[in-house]
Amino acid sequence: MNNEKKWSDQEIAAIGSSVVIVGSLVLYWVLQFESTIELLELAYGSVNLFNNPLVF
Repeated sequence: MNNEKKWSDQEIAAIGSSVVIVGSLVLYWVLQFESTIELLELAYGSVNLFNNPLVF
């Protein structure tokens, strides 16, 4: 007798949907961060995250 629980179609659909949603959100945030860095580079020439005057 096999007692393994098999995933139902609803569980597979829920997990697949959540993976797509979370993946899309992560990609969106990464791309927004990248475009913000590019805009800062356009505005200031370079991006120094801590504005250290000793870095030339």
